[in-house]
Amino acid sequence: MDKNTLFGKTAAGREALTTRPAGLGPRLRALLIMVDGKRNLAEFEKLTGSEATAVASLQELMSAGWVEMVGADGLPKVLVAAAPAPAAVSAPPTLQPGNAQPEQLAAPVAATLPFSEARRQVVRFINDQLGPMGETLAIRAEGCKTPADLQAALPRIRDGLKSFKGPGAVQQFDDEIAGRLPKV
Repeated sequence: MDKNTLFGKTAAGREALTTRPAGLGPRLRALLIMVDGKRNLAEFEKLTGSEATAVASLQELMSAGWVEMVGADGLPKVLVAAAPAPAAVSAPPTLQPGNAQPEQLAAPVAATLPFSEARRQVVRFINDQLGPMGETLAIRAEGCKTPADLQAALPRIRDGLKSFKGPGAVQQFDDEIAGRLPKV
């Protein structure tokens, strides 16, 4: 498996988070929560501690139908067979806050995100900041069906971030994500 391969939840995977089927133990559930269509195999290696564990866990999730390989656009790989070469697909994730110029980061921050992308960003932020401790918040955010639902969940998300990580995490959330959420 290529380390740049991205993974996304299937509809069955999103459903599994709420129904908690028998085959989805705590370790796999925690990993399934972090699958967001933006993380690649290399990132899952860091989260699980080894390549073997990441590959085995992701294959288990894929064989259950809860996770699928996706392209850079978030669509299943089978639908993006004519996608550009892997180097072009993996280029966007290399733009990290640590190695980008301020002008490169400032441009996209002002744009309002489409609802599905906004929800995905909120869930990813929670997972990145809180890990398994933020599971309940991540599930609540992922369960939002409308921009109004997502806006209504913000106070609880901010409270959770403040409780576990402090006011700095809330400020970072507000700076990076909250201002880009769709308005009601």
